[in-house]
Amino acid sequence: MQIETIGKYQLHLVAHELPGGREWDPFVTILKFDDSAGDFRCVVEKRRASETPALSYEEALEVARRAGTELLKHQQL
Repeated sequence: MQIETIGKYQLHLVAHELPGGREWDPFVTILKFDDSAGDFRCVVEKRRASETPALSYEEALEVARRAGTELLKHQQL
């Protein structure tokens, strides 16, 4: 798992290896810092970042990063 911070948001990037070990499913979870609670709260539950598996772990994390960044740009979280 990798965590990226963008402003008050954290992207939790995960890749799960598929059976056979040749492809990876990318996933992203988004948390937002809640000032009143002084902690992060989940605003987007873990979701698949692409219907197409990636060919490497690193590629899967990059796909998850792009998907999470797009979600932040296009949604009011």
